[in-house]
Amino acid sequence: MRSVVALLSLITVVSWGTWIPLAQAAPGVPQRTRILYVTLGNVMFAGAALVVAGGHLAWGWRSFWLPVAGGVVWTSGNYSAFRASEAIGLARAAGSWTPLNIIVAFVWGAALSGELDGLSGARLAVLGGALVLVVAGVLVIVRAQDARPSGGLLPGAGLAAGRQRPRVTMSVTTAPTGPAATAVPTGSAVPAGPVAPAVPSGPAAAPLPVSRGAGQQRRGLLWAAAAGVLWGSYFVPAQSAGVTAQVSNFPLAVGMLAGGLALAQTGGEPVRLRAAGATANLAAGFLFGIGNLALLGLVARVGTGVGFTIAQLSLLVNASIGIWLFKVPPPGSRAARLATAGILIAGTGGALIGALR
Repeated sequence: MRSVVALLSLITVVSWGTWIPLAQAAPGVPQRTRILYVTLGNVMFAGAALVVAGGHLAWGWRSFWLPVAGGVVWTSGNYSAFRASEAIGLARAAGSWTPLNIIVAFVWGAALSGELDGLSGARLAVLGGALVLVVAGVLVIVRAQDARPSGGLLPGAGLAAGRQRPRVTMSVTTAPTGPAATAVPTGSAVPAGPVAPAVPSGPAAAPLPVSRGAGQQRRGLLWAAAAGVLWGSYFVPAQSAGVTAQVSNFPLAVGMLAGGLALAQTGGEPVRLRAAGATANLAAGFLFGIGNLALLGLVARVGTGVGFTIAQLSLLVNASIGIWLFKVPPPGSRAARLATAGILIAGTGGALIGALR
């Protein structure tokens, strides 16, 4: 049992920590189009996994349409995350939605499955402390952008269905369950992680009036809260479908694709890609699908709250690859030291949570 849990955890964290760099391998792809191709690749993988496992779809509301609804919830979380990032910046938005993701998942697990029932006071205390370490480590990684030089690159988190903002020279995309993001100039080497909203290339914009700025802050925090709730909830319908992970994963992927199609249609961006761009993004969808299927299997074994918290450790993979492979932020810089400290803190918390199960 422990070996299976460890393997599923490793697959989830590595897959979700690396699929974004693959998706970014083709620069200049509109972000909603990128999400469309990734969700299409995810459906292809989910269908193949279903066939290999010998599963059979049932078209009932619970076994099929409930997971489909979960996929739509996932895409709605993407949209909310993008709106939050646009309003208050990716670092502040991610610092709001990432802890909420984990908390919501634990609430769902306790409410629907009684996952915390039967734990002794000591184990609950250890679990609470480990959860604090994970959240603190994630926040340190996300806030490492505060140490960057002026005009440097921004780390962030989350898969947001975005569009390019005015007066920016960097592409914008983010990832699914709160992994770290790193901005990269279009056409340059791509860091491991979702790409954050970029730094304006022109002169500094005039500050907003106080009343307008306060209203924008409130809207941004509300969108971030929505992203946290939606991303902490999207896999609950699939888990509640009463079928195996291989079977529920396919309608979940269909729901994600439906949401991706809706975003692409409303974005007014071109959807046809050259062979290289299409291949890279479809392959990224396959990789994301591997992690998503592993997460469903992990949640079935360790519970919703614990499984989802472990999945958030994909942030550590993103940040590590960004620092040591793509030099964003440069190794030895204050931002890199902060990110490394966050990796160690969150990794310690994740190890404690895994040991409890």
